[in-house]
Amino acid sequence: MWGDSMTISLFLPTAGRHVPINDLSLGAFRSAFAALTAPSLDSLTGDYRAEFVGPAWLRRFAPPGLAITPLAGWLGKSFDGQGNGINLVRRRGVVQRVLPMRAQWLPSAVDGRPGVTLTYAPGSLFPFAYVVDELRTIEADTLLGLSFATVPWLARLPMPFLLRHVPVLLDDSDDAE
Repeated sequence: MWGDSMTISLFLPTAGRHVPINDLSLGAFRSAFAALTAPSLDSLTGDYRAEFVGPAWLRRFAPPGLAITPLAGWLGKSFDGQGNGINLVRRRGVVQRVLPMRAQWLPSAVDGRPGVTLTYAPGSLFPFAYVVDELRTIEADTLLGLSFATVPWLARLPMPFLLRHVPVLLDDSDDAE
C-alpha cells in the first residue's frame, strides 16, 4: 500500500534482536507486539494510513481478501480522540467512512496487558462483528495493529498491519496503490 515498511524492524525477544517487519512470521508478530507499548486512547486522533506487513503471501493476498468484505478499498482508520474510530476506504475514486469502531482500554489477547482494543458493534457486517484490532506504538506516528477473529478456531492467527498518522484527511489525490 503506502510507505516503506521495509525500513521498520521490530525487536523479537525470542531471537534477541531486531528483525525487519516483513521478515516476521505471523506467529512471531505476537512476541514482537508484546514487546511494544500501547498508545494512549487520547493520542488516537486524526487519520492513519494502513499498510499490510508480514509475510509476502499476506501482503499479496490481504488486499484482494478485503475486497470481498465491507472494507474493500481499505485505506486506513480515522479517530476522534474520544474513543471513536472509523475505517477509511476508497470506492469509485472517493474516500468513504465505513464500519465505525470503538477504541477501548482492555486487556490484550496477546499478552494480557492493558492496551488499545478496537471493537466493532455486534450488528456490524460480516465478518467484522467477529473481529477485534489491537494497537501498539512502534514510533510516535506509527502503530502496529494486529487483527484477530473472535471465533475460537481463528483467534490465535494475528493479521498484522501498520497505521501511519497523516497530517491531513485522506483525499482523492492520495495514491491508492
